[in-house]
Amino acid sequence: MEDPPHGNTREERQAVAQRVGAYLTKAATAAGFDVRQRAGGRAQLADLLGVSLTTVSRTLDGKTLPMPSQLTSWASVLRLDHQQLLLESGLIPSKPSPESPNRDVASAELTPEAAMDAWEITDPKIRKMLKGNIGQAVELQREIDASDPGATARG
Repeated sequence: MEDPPHGNTREERQAVAQRVGAYLTKAATAAGFDVRQRAGGRAQLADLLGVSLTTVSRTLDGKTLPMPSQLTSWASVLRLDHQQLLLESGLIPSKPSPESPNRDVASAELTPEAAMDAWEITDPKIRKMLKGNIGQAVELQREIDASDPGATARG
């Protein structure tokens, strides 16, 4: 497997690889590695990461993306927070997209109707089915809580 798919087009994937390469180059330099060509820092990184010098060079030069397991190694070797590496390199967005189904619902009390509205579920049959399922789930939870008061604390 070559690169993980980050983008729909070759150009988008290349742009991501360049952002990641620039971020990792900056982080490696800040960590004390001289990553200029033939300066020795790339070879040191390759040894510490357990990958080839070519892999390190192609990553730092923005030609290829590291595999997810390699990102973990990069973060460990460069003493970076994994989440921060993903955010600052542009591999994951800093804010959830507005289309995200997990966005917050702006209501004081969450009702099935409010949730379905927030999720943009408009089909009457689906709304009826979902409302019934939510009602059943709430009732089952109440029965469980009534029979075992410690269940919610453990869950």
